Amino acid sequence: MECYQAIIKRLTPACYNRYLNVETLQFDFNTAACQNLRSPYEDVKAMSQFKYQAGQWFFVLLASFTLPVTAANDAALQISVAGGAFNAKFKFFNAADGCPNYNDIPGAKNFLGGVRASDKGSSKRLPLDTPIHVFLFKPRDTPGISAGGGATEIRRRALQLTLSGDASLRYTEFNDHVPSWEATDNVSVEPAEACLPTNPTEPQPIEIPTAESAAETEPAEPKDHK
Repeated sequence: MECYQAIIKRLTPACYNRYLNVETLQFDFNTAACQNLRSPYEDVKAMSQFKYQAGQWFFVLLASFTLPVTAANDAALQISVAGGAFNAKFKFFNAADGCPNYNDIPGAKNFLGGVRASDKGSSKRLPLDTPIHVFLFKPRDTPGISAGGGATEIRRRALQLTLSGDASLRYTEFNDHVPSWEATDNVSVEPAEACLPTNPTEPQPIEIPTAESAAETEPAEPKDHK
C-alpha cells in the first residue's frame, strides 16, 4: 500500500489530477447506484404503509356503520333462577311465526341458543319486539317431557317474552314444573301457550250414515206414466 501511494505521489500533476477525477467518478457512480437500489425499496415500503393505514380506516368506517344497526335490532336479557339449577340451561326459541317446534339442534330454524341457568344469572342478546319462548331445560326432566307429549309439555313449562329494550327475568318458583317469575324493565312475559290461536277452528263432526238416513236421502224412483 505504501509503494502504491509513493507511485501516486511521483505522478505528474496532470496524471495525478486524472487519477483524482477517476476516483471521484467511481465514488459518484457507486453512490448513484446505491441510491437507485434504495429508491424502489423505499417506494414499496411507503406503499405498504399506505395500504395498511387505508385498511385500518376501512374497518373503522365499516364498524361505525354496522354496529349501530346491530344494537338497534336486539337487546340484553339478564335471566336467572332462584336457588340455581344444577346442570340446567335456559333455551330460547323464536316464536314470531307461531308456536315453535323446540328443536334445539344448532342451526335449527327457530333455535336462538342457550345460556347456563344459575342464581347469579346470565346475559343473552335477543331480538327486539319479537315473541320468544324461553324454556328451563334440566336433563333429568327428559322422561317426563317425552311422556307429556314432547313439544306440548315444553310449551306448558315455557314462558313467552317480548323485549322492547334491555331487561331482566327471574324464575322464582315452580308449580308442577310451571314457573312463576319476576320481570323488570323493558319486557312483557306470559305463559308460552299464548302462541296458540285464540279462537281455534273446531273440527266439524263427521256424520256416519245409517240405514234409515240412507233411505231418507235416496231419491224416489220415477213413476211410469202410460
